[in-house]
Amino acid sequence: MSQSKEENQSKSIKKEVSLSGIGLHSGEKGKISFLPSEKGKINFILGDKEIEASSNNVTTTNRGTNLGEIQTIEHVLAAAYGLGIDSLEIKLSTPEPPAMDGSALFFVKALLSAGIKILKKKKTIIVIKKTIEVKERESSIKVIPYDGFCIDFEVDFPAFGKQHFIYNKNTDFIKEVAPARTFGYIEEVEMFKKNGIAKGASTKNALVLSKNSYVNKPRFKDEMVRHKILDLIGDLALLQAYLKAKIIAKKSGHKLNVQLTNLIRLESQT
Repeated sequence: MSQSKEENQSKSIKKEVSLSGIGLHSGEKGKISFLPSEKGKINFILGDKEIEASSNNVTTTNRGTNLGEIQTIEHVLAAAYGLGIDSLEIKLSTPEPPAMDGSALFFVKALLSAGIKILKKKKTIIVIKKTIEVKERESSIKVIPYDGFCIDFEVDFPAFGKQHFIYNKNTDFIKEVAPARTFGYIEEVEMFKKNGIAKGASTKNALVLSKNSYVNKPRFKDEMVRHKILDLIGDLALLQAYLKAKIIAKKSGHKLNVQLTNLIRLESQT
């Protein structure tokens, strides 16, 4: 979301590009293809079904953001949103996109390899004029008026302490946020697999934790909070618009992110 003369224009890609890999939860091998579009929105295609990447279409937020049959879309959307791409078709061979390395980096590289196309259409920008907040127990997320775009995110894991990161116009999305991987405790992963979840999870596509230590090496000392920002960026993409606002989040996840996104959408329509 870097500033440039083309910052206010919608963007797509110049040609089709594809990736293949294993789904994080399904464990199934699948293919994802990014296709150019000039519709001014992002759509997912699965077989003969087409669904708009909109918060209105979110069905569940359990272990990811899901659009009905299409699951765990946040990393794919974060890659597009972070590059300023808001006009795109995403074709899937399976309901869940491949996890790749558990971050958005492979998707970012694929989109960049296809080339960014500047469209004539202006992108949609929502200007936040009043504070909107969502809370649940110790988790909260709010959006406030701000001249620009900023995310201030804090997480706290007992064995790993607090992690805090601020994402703004000076942040290099490609280098500082896109590589941050999804994370989870090895004990939870083993339990999930027994229950048919996280079948594809491994140290190849996640930062794995074990009580008070890392099973595999973090890419950043604060990789977990950076990944939470990545997830939030993907969930914000469901607005089908960019924000002029500051977001302050504490321990927020997909459920609160999507609730906030829906409230922003409603407020922008009044």
